[in-house]
Amino acid sequence: MAEQEEQSESVDAEAGSKKKLMMMVGGAVGVLILVGAGLFFSGFFDDEPAEPTAEESMDADTDSDSGSNDAESDGEGSEEGGGIAANTAIYHALMPPFMVNFPGGNIQVMKLAVSVMASEQAVIDAITLHDPVIRNNILLMLSSQDPEMLKTAKGKVKLQLTIKTEINKVLDSVKVSSSVKNVFFTDLVMQ
Repeated sequence: MAEQEEQSESVDAEAGSKKKLMMMVGGAVGVLILVGAGLFFSGFFDDEPAEPTAEESMDADTDSDSGSNDAESDGEGSEEGGGIAANTAIYHALMPPFMVNFPGGNIQVMKLAVSVMASEQAVIDAITLHDPVIRNNILLMLSSQDPEMLKTAKGKVKLQLTIKTEINKVLDSVKVSSSVKNVFFTDLVMQ
């Protein structure tokens, strides 16, 4: 009787270890299938390279345009240079979003994500370079706003114009020839 119990325990232990092994093998196969499917759907196995995104195309255009800009400044270039046209919009997001606390009142906090539009890459480069000054000026200006006024469409439009003015003041102070053409709110939360 004791021998039968030992044999049944060893059979149970063997079956338990086989179940564990099968679960581990099944889990590994499942992970491999998920990784393979993810790579397949991301285009990893495609023979042809993916089409460049709009941002990559803009970067390539500005890189290839650097030689033609020199020719245009000498008066030898033409408007058909193949680069970014003067009326082309270039967008840039000021990251991270602005967070402002308001003392008292119904609205305590405002989160504001801003993107700017310019017609020249030099403006975007200057904004990136002088980002700390621009962010400081915008934060100081935002904290002095009346949150009740910002609830209205008129107040938001006025805020857009004020932010545009603040950015252009900084650009003027660093002698950038062009300016920000427009300011867009991509996220605005007031609580």
